[in-house]
Amino acid sequence: MWFDDQNRKVYTPVPRAERAADMDALHVEHAELSGPPSPAQHCVATGDEDRPSFCYLMAINAYAFSYSLTAATLGVVILPSESVFLFPDSHAVMLGVMLGCTGVTQLIGPAVGYQSDRSTSSYGRRRPVLVAGAVLASIGCAAMYVSRQCRYRRMFIVSLTLAATGLNTSYASYTALLPDLVPLPHMGRASGTMAAMSMLGSLCGFTLFGFVLSAQHAYWVYCIALLLAVALTCLVAAEKARVEAPPFLLSELVDAYSIDTVEHADFFWVFVTRTFYYMCISLQAFGLFMLRDVQQVDDPTFFTSILAMTGQLCAAVVAVPSGRLSDRLGRKPLVFASCALMALVYLGFALSPPVNVVLLLGVGFGVGNGMFLSVDYALACDVLPSLQTAAQGLGLWGVSAFLGSTIGPLIAGPLLAYFGATDSAERYGADGYVALNATGAVYVALAAFFLRNVSAR
Repeated sequence: MWFDDQNRKVYTPVPRAERAADMDALHVEHAELSGPPSPAQHCVATGDEDRPSFCYLMAINAYAFSYSLTAATLGVVILPSESVFLFPDSHAVMLGVMLGCTGVTQLIGPAVGYQSDRSTSSYGRRRPVLVAGAVLASIGCAAMYVSRQCRYRRMFIVSLTLAATGLNTSYASYTALLPDLVPLPHMGRASGTMAAMSMLGSLCGFTLFGFVLSAQHAYWVYCIALLLAVALTCLVAAEKARVEAPPFLLSELVDAYSIDTVEHADFFWVFVTRTFYYMCISLQAFGLFMLRDVQQVDDPTFFTSILAMTGQLCAAVVAVPSGRLSDRLGRKPLVFASCALMALVYLGFALSPPVNVVLLLGVGFGVGNGMFLSVDYALACDVLPSLQTAAQGLGLWGVSAFLGSTIGPLIAGPLLAYFGATDSAERYGADGYVALNATGAVYVALAAFFLRNVSAR
């Protein structure tokens, strides 16, 4: 701890060689505050008492299941369909606007994390915020349904923003649970389990809304999934109140939105890498339009769900093994491999292939995406400025998703409208999708390029 020229306490970054000791101290502190572990933490016996059981990791990552079920299907299936329903004459541009609004809500992450790190609630630091965000998201989803049924276009966007705010509030608190409760040597395994639960949530959502339910039913499914998942995560996260915590300072809250590019250079470059990754991923939202206009399938929603399910299933299969492998080989090799694979897939999409080739490319994209997501969180934990303020750091890390998810669609919508302009306002030409997919390949290549600056392996 040191003092700046205004005599404020500033947290000194933890040297990489001492990070394991920092994590051990954090777990000792948590154990003293929380008492003995809950029975749910030992639902599968293991020989190593420091090694969290697979059952426990799945339970504590239940929120990842509901978050991905909501976020993935909302961006890829529900909002594209609703943009056509509510804004038939300008659906590509308005889809970009709606995705931009959801992206902006991720800016709440550092503020939520800062407050969570200083919470002295009798229920723990993370769980109260997790529950509050889920309730807010459920209210927003219910309002989206009403707005959609009544065709209140502006109210629909406001409700969408409210729902996304609640979702990201919970997410900012949830991401700090693993550094609090999981030993550092097992973080890759925990990150892989998180990715697998995310993929399974997405797969479940695409199955439901591709084959069973229509878009108007999605909002109630979101509410139920969020509330049940939050209940399970809170049940197994054995938190108890902290006796005291650092004071809340507005100046420190403002600082929570900045990165010292000298002291925390690795964290900064991981932030940049993840921003470009999400710019790439955000283009999936236009896949339904591509299948409709280029491959000209009869039911683009059906084929979008098939494509997404294929990708998510492949991602779920590779996620846990990739996370374990990253504990041995390091995170960067897997990120490089995943970026190369996804760049090739986007170049394949740019060639306007037939639908059966698109589905095959979806397999490659799913494998690459699963490899990236399996180590994404673990890589962030490896380079956090401090594990003692994990929620604040991971909240700032989440802002990279905001930048990518916002900038990507806001560029892609006008790009598609300009290069793909046709005589029909409801269709876009193949050139627009060539430009779109080539841009995706560039984004993911830049993600790999900037990761080279990270000194962590």
